[in-house]
Amino acid sequence: MRMFRVSMWRWGVIGLLVLAAGSAASHAGAATLRWKFQPGETLHYVMDQKTITSVKGGPQDVKSTMSQTIDMDWTVKDVAADGQASLTQTITRVRTKIESAFGAIEFDSKEAKDPEGPVAASLVPLLRALVGAEFSFKMNSHGELSDVKVPAQVVDALKKTGSNGGGAGMFSEEGMKNMVTESSLALPKEDLEKGKGWTRQTKIPMPPLGTMTLDKTYSYQGPEPKGGQGLERIDLVTKVDIQLPPGNNLEMKIQSQDGKGSFFFDNAAGRVADSSVSEKLEMLFKLKAADQEKEIVQGNETTTTMKLVKAGAADSAKK
Repeated sequence: MRMFRVSMWRWGVIGLLVLAAGSAASHAGAATLRWKFQPGETLHYVMDQKTITSVKGGPQDVKSTMSQTIDMDWTVKDVAADGQASLTQTITRVRTKIESAFGAIEFDSKEAKDPEGPVAASLVPLLRALVGAEFSFKMNSHGELSDVKVPAQVVDALKKTGSNGGGAGMFSEEGMKNMVTESSLALPKEDLEKGKGWTRQTKIPMPPLGTMTLDKTYSYQGPEPKGGQGLERIDLVTKVDIQLPPGNNLEMKIQSQDGKGSFFFDNAAGRVADSSVSEKLEMLFKLKAADQEKEIVQGNETTTTMKLVKAGAADSAKK
């Protein structure tokens, strides 16, 4: 059950903090990808995420489905002469639905009454803490983040609902900072011709399982109309590896994986208009205890979409 819970939180919590990316392009042949910000502006995003987690080989086979819709505002506080911006991200509404062998809940932060049961008791306090909490960070024109600050109420809620993974665990202030920082899209300094790519590696501490490494390969696909807009497309392929800490009685092998996605950018504004990322991962765990060896197969399938909407539309995108 422990591996199931850690995995569920890995895909769910990171999903809440997932960040968008922007670009500006030159149509003279090569694209120059840069973030653009205007002091005082607020960007409204709606993120939809669905995660299916399955565990086979335990006391019983289990499967859970978690669907989330997150409304969030990005507010630009100021922009320095070199293009670095100070921003805040505020989650304004959370809708979550979970169906699992341990129970089912349906939560909407707009509703005054919270769902009941053990699943709700462990999850709802975190969701309540996230709504209205103001994350702050700085981002330069290449999309590199720094000076991330996590609201105190979110840190407290994570400690109560998460694991005791230590000071750098994902359920800690430092772990949250790492996830926010590493989840952004750092854009290349060079101009990009169609088909040209770049890479980025992300490391996420996941005590007690060790460290998850994500190798991301981006490729510029050129102009592509979408939703009546002239946008630029960037495709993504991800590879996952998990490094277990030494001296434990657990072996882990990734049996299969498929991670891919696409980002569509408004070139003139320098920001994401639409994105979709999917991840499939199947892992084999071997737990050795005394003279016995236990095998557990865990699968995760996550689809995340994010869309820029007009002011006032985010709150009513899904009712």
